[in-house]
Amino acid sequence: MADTSAQRRPPYQGVWTKRAADADEWLHLHKVVVSATSASLISTFTGFPLDSLKSRLQSSREKVSIPRLAAGVIKEEGIGGLWRGFPLPLVTISIVRTISFTIYSSTKRILNAVPALSDASRQSEEAAFGDRLDKGWGTGTGEASQKGPEVDEEKVKDPWIGLRLGMFSGDNAKDIAITSMLAGGASGAVVCVGSAPFELVKVRRQLEYQIYRDSRPELRNFPPTPIPNSALPKGTAPFQPPTTIQAVRLILASSGPLGLYTGWRLHFIRDTLGTALYFAEYDVMRYYLGRAKKERRDGEGGGGGFGDDVQGDVPEWCRGWIMKGMIPFLCGSLAGVTSWALIYPVDAIKTKAQQRALSGLPMRTPIEQLSRLVRGTDKSNPKPFLTGMARLYRG
Repeated sequence: MADTSAQRRPPYQGVWTKRAADADEWLHLHKVVVSATSASLISTFTGFPLDSLKSRLQSSREKVSIPRLAAGVIKEEGIGGLWRGFPLPLVTISIVRTISFTIYSSTKRILNAVPALSDASRQSEEAAFGDRLDKGWGTGTGEASQKGPEVDEEKVKDPWIGLRLGMFSGDNAKDIAITSMLAGGASGAVVCVGSAPFELVKVRRQLEYQIYRDSRPELRNFPPTPIPNSALPKGTAPFQPPTTIQAVRLILASSGPLGLYTGWRLHFIRDTLGTALYFAEYDVMRYYLGRAKKERRDGEGGGGGFGDDVQGDVPEWCRGWIMKGMIPFLCGSLAGVTSWALIYPVDAIKTKAQQRALSGLPMRTPIEQLSRLVRGTDKSNPKPFLTGMARLYRG
């Protein structure tokens, strides 16, 4: 009997192995979209109850603890009350974050990519630097280094509008911070235009009871947590939270299409500043923890300069207590906490302004609202500054 083992193709030439290799290649080329979408779906689902409680605390005039507020919501609305209005953000936030990361990475590439050389310039550079651009990776010292990998021109990621500015492309903390702030700010500003209406609808769904209470003078002194309809004053319409579609219709009926952009200016400041700070902090921390920019040759990704960031070895000063695989998680966590802490007051004022608008109450300027939150409503007896700041950071 003939030995068929010699006729078998090696595993790496099998059909399923080829499909796996194609899938890996596709994931590598679209890693920004895949990573942003999957991370957004998971984080939105797990963090939505906390976001809902945050919005309720920001809009509440009374001091209430997080456990008490959560218990009141669950008692009157069930556990699903913590996810009120969840389906819309699950889709929209995932799309928004995916677009945000795509704009951010593309803007960085546009800023850092050096314009491609003309034939005359290329010949001049080759004569001056010993064919350095085509035969090796630069070291920054004028010496040619080892030959770089072959490049598949069809799979190279070029800036999405073909613009190559060649700015802030140095491998140092200053250039990285400036690039990330500009790219992050551009991402936040563009995404804010499309996400503002969905954010308003989400706030409306989260604050249904507060809006119901504030829109009825006879309920102003009632507790911030929902109460049974049987305990309402006689003649008061019962609390019946609308669906997401009904909430959109209510906004359009009361304020028209532009009503969906209520609080947009504060939303714009929050998203632009917050996204810029987050990416700048994240990338600078990654830089100090061993991530470096990989220099690329002219023709790779739209000109010379520095290309994709790669994680190198962990620096000696932290090698004993930080694992290489934990660096992205650590940097992302610290950047998220610190950047959010800086722009949280803007978010609190935005939520309060949107709540008042949705309740039909007179609008206040951001400065006036900030003063009332920090110093209180009694001008003759203002709150202590630290007490007011604690109120501003409630939630």
